[in-house]
Amino acid sequence: MIPEQIRLPSKVALRVVIQGFRIRFGRSVVTVLGVVLGIAFLMAMLTGQVLKRSLAEEDRHRLEANRMFNYLTTEIGPIEGRTLGLVVTGSLNEFEKRLLRRLKDEKLKHLNWTPSGENSDIEGSYRGEYSQVSADKVAAGASALLIMGATPPPDEDWDSVMREARQKVIALSRDEHFTSGEMHPSMVNLGRKLRDDEIERLKKDKERARSRTIWIITIALLVTLMGITNSLLMSVTERFREIGTMKCLGALSAFVRLLFLIETTVIGVAGGVLGCIAGLLFTYIIYAFTYGFNLTTSAFLAGGPTLFIFGLVSLIGGIVMSILAGIYPAHFASRMVPAAALRTNI
Repeated sequence: MIPEQIRLPSKVALRVVIQGFRIRFGRSVVTVLGVVLGIAFLMAMLTGQVLKRSLAEEDRHRLEANRMFNYLTTEIGPIEGRTLGLVVTGSLNEFEKRLLRRLKDEKLKHLNWTPSGENSDIEGSYRGEYSQVSADKVAAGASALLIMGATPPPDEDWDSVMREARQKVIALSRDEHFTSGEMHPSMVNLGRKLRDDEIERLKKDKERARSRTIWIITIALLVTLMGITNSLLMSVTERFREIGTMKCLGALSAFVRLLFLIETTVIGVAGGVLGCIAGLLFTYIIYAFTYGFNLTTSAFLAGGPTLFIFGLVSLIGGIVMSILAGIYPAHFASRMVPAAALRTNI
């Protein structure tokens, strides 16, 4: 009769776990990869939200410039190979500069430019072929006349200005200028503000996208949890005889349970750290190709504190998820009868 069973210290359990990782290296790598993929997906989604908020102004500039470009092409058709006239009435805002860059990217053939007022230079905003002309020649051969700048359009005889134009279209880039004063019939508004129904639709689209993101993250984490649980159950099945031998040598059920909980914790820590790094790098690279490395790096640094918190949450989530996945296999292994475990052939 054994008066008292020996309780092995936790460091012995840790050594047994490390030895088990070496023996079953392939299965351990697969299990860790399951955690890595789940946490990487979670971290990528969270990082994307942080970068999206940091780059919201950039997105607004791109969206408005694209909207202005689409309005213009709706009126005059494709830009490639065309000539446009440009009247600059003052300093250009970011939307107007981006529209000029977009025209260059769409292979605008030539730009006739005339200044009107102070700070009406386009150098640095348009890098295509252009020439400075007088006001009466600015629309010569042009498919449209653009009016950009901080001040309202000048008082001109627009019928005379557009006499030699290819298409009688005068496009204003600012909504406030379009609604002020008496407008020429050929004038169109590129800076039209969104209607209330369009704003409401955009809000609903954002809400649907947020709900879809939460649902996708939940499903991904559940799949990861089930994958880890399945892998650990298979590990228990493979080690029936090993568990039976340890119990015959005096190992307590608590020691066997501790082995599996330590194993799942190590898997959670390794998978969580690697998953956070992989998620951060993946999101950074994707955004860098879209927005450029300089802009993405600035947004990354600006969101550093939030990203650190999200990384910590993801790491803790990976550890907790692994421990939860290992509770049932650990409990199952600890309750095994030694004789039954030794009779099992796998």
